[in-house]
Amino acid sequence: MDSNEPINNQKTNRLNINLSWPIIALALLGVIIAMLLIWKPWSAEPTNNDRIIAVQGDATIKAEPDEFVFNPAYDFKDSNKDKALAQVTKKSEEVTSGLKKLGVEDSKIKSSSYGNNYGYYYDQGANTNNYSLALTITVNDRKKAQEVQDYLISTGPLGSVSPQANFSDQKRKDLENRARDEATKDARAKADQSAQNLGFKIGKVKSVEDGANFGDIIPVYGAVNDLALAEGNKRQSLAVQPGENDLNFSVKVTYYLN
Repeated sequence: MDSNEPINNQKTNRLNINLSWPIIALALLGVIIAMLLIWKPWSAEPTNNDRIIAVQGDATIKAEPDEFVFNPAYDFKDSNKDKALAQVTKKSEEVTSGLKKLGVEDSKIKSSSYGNNYGYYYDQGANTNNYSLALTITVNDRKKAQEVQDYLISTGPLGSVSPQANFSDQKRKDLENRARDEATKDARAKADQSAQNLGFKIGKVKSVEDGANFGDIIPVYGAVNDLALAEGNKRQSLAVQPGENDLNFSVKVTYYLN
């Protein structure tokens, strides 16, 4: 009997261990369920990282344009194609030469010959070869713009030769830097106001969208009188008055709330 006792004890221990695993699993499951009922993670209050506020800061900078762009156009037609082309060439050389005498640089004068968007077209009904000359002249001085305008009027262009007043690339960058500074301050002020009204405090910045909305608004200004005058059927060049352009700039900023 004594020799069989150790063997029986070993069997009993194995049986007890095997029977304990289901009990342990059930106990763990009970603990997990109890923890879920206590903590209720599905209805947890949001943390600071969950609370955000998004605002848009805006700024408008007013400034006088420093770039004036002219786009005069001229039409030519002749039954002889070579003659029509010769007229285009002559006018281009004539106008370009006059602009250079006024001090306009070569790089600021661009020309293109086109007709009906194809560079040339033949009107079969009228038996004419048609060309059009388009020039783009850019000057960065208001006084020079006035001189160019007065000269272009004398060359007999089609339609208006009123310059379009823009900001040069460098001035635009300078104005954008100023506008960005004001827009970010505006965004912070709006965020502080909203947070205070809602009982929160502004935390760190989560994201920034720079230049969310910006561009020029070109005002109406006095330039060229394109109506024929009663006396002599001549056109009159009025003073170039560019006024001020608006540069609008916006930033979108998202803050965490504390």
